[in-house]
Amino acid sequence: MKPKHNRNVKKRIRTPEQRDDRRGLGFAVGIHAALILLMLAGLVSSPKTPNPVQVELWAEGTTRTAAEPETQPEPDVVEEPTPPEPEPEVEPEPEPEPQPQATPPQPQEPPTPPAEPQTQPAPPPEPEVDPDIALEEARKKREKQEEEERKAAQLAAEQQAKEEAERKAAEKAAAEKAAAEKAEAERKAEEAAQKKAEAEEKARQEKEAAALAAAKAAAEKAEAEEKAKEEAAKKAAAEKAAAEKAAAEKAAAEKKAKEEAAKKAAAEKAEAEKKAKEEAAKKAAAKAAAEKKAKEEAAKKAAAEKAAAAKREALRQAMRSDALGAAGIAGGTADRNQAGGGGGDGGYAAKVRACVRPGVIYNVPPRRSANPTVKYQVQLNSDGTVKNVSIRRSSGIPGFDDAVRKGLQACSPFPKPPSGKYPSEIEGDYRMYD
Repeated sequence: MKPKHNRNVKKRIRTPEQRDDRRGLGFAVGIHAALILLMLAGLVSSPKTPNPVQVELWAEGTTRTAAEPETQPEPDVVEEPTPPEPEPEVEPEPEPEPQPQATPPQPQEPPTPPAEPQTQPAPPPEPEVDPDIALEEARKKREKQEEEERKAAQLAAEQQAKEEAERKAAEKAAAEKAAAEKAEAERKAEEAAQKKAEAEEKARQEKEAAALAAAKAAAEKAEAEEKAKEEAAKKAAAEKAAAEKAAAEKAAAEKKAKEEAAKKAAAEKAEAEKKAKEEAAKKAAAKAAAEKKAKEEAAKKAAAEKAAAAKREALRQAMRSDALGAAGIAGGTADRNQAGGGGGDGGYAAKVRACVRPGVIYNVPPRRSANPTVKYQVQLNSDGTVKNVSIRRSSGIPGFDDAVRKGLQACSPFPKPPSGKYPSEIEGDYRMYD
């Protein structure tokens, strides 16, 4: 910022050069006024030409011409030079530094009055001269002398004015030089102050710009962090939504797969049941043919009846043992004939067979020889759920063994026994054919 100056104060202050100019002007005016007064005084004080007087003289005898009276020159009245008028008082003004005082002009000495002419003895009478001519000559002579004195005074005044002007010019030059040096110093000081103010202003502006830049950077950083947080939140939300969508799609896919697997299993089971029915029908047809053949052959029929009676007894014993084993009686077994047989269908063995058979999915081929049998052992939890299934004796057909294992695992929980308490394990046989 530039330093402020009081313009009113600056206008009231006058430099030494201005003060010297005012003094010189006052002296010049005073000297010219004195010269004008001297000229006016010379014109006013000069005597006027007297009117001619005619005198008639009457004398007896020879009349001598009276000599012309000597005209005594009148002493010139020398007027003292009028002192210069006092300068108007100037209001005191603060001076920046003391200046050499100007030497006041020395008062002009009055000119030396001309010496009075000495009285000389009267010369012999001269021829008569016209008084008017004499007076005119005397007047001209006096005017010439006055003019010379006036010119001498004027030359002296001009010389004094010239010397004063030269002195004033020298003082003015010195004052101008001092004022110029002072003005140059003030200008340099002002320039230094201005440069300092500009440097301070520049530093302040740079500091403000740095502060603004720092604030802007902080705001941009905060905005970037906020934007990053929002982006992270959006990304997390998108990832969460994608994960939930993927989980939902996976669950839907698993559900669909389960449904398709269930449908497939049901279709395979239906197909197996259909084939089993067809096989049963074929078997029934074959049995009917055998019975017909047995009827035709009496010997064979008796043997067949005996075998059938033995078989029925064996089945009855098996069902009885199943019931005892399910009731928790030692030595009993459960489900010894889960694929066929007669008697006890309404008992526990029938319930177990009904629970296990749907889970055994296997394409049973037509019977050609013996009946493949799987001996199993099932370990149960206290709530009847299947804990473990083990094959104690294989049927010799791995696929049939695996199908029986899956059917036992699918029957979970097992049917509740009549006693209301599940045994820790159940052993039984599962035959392929009735």
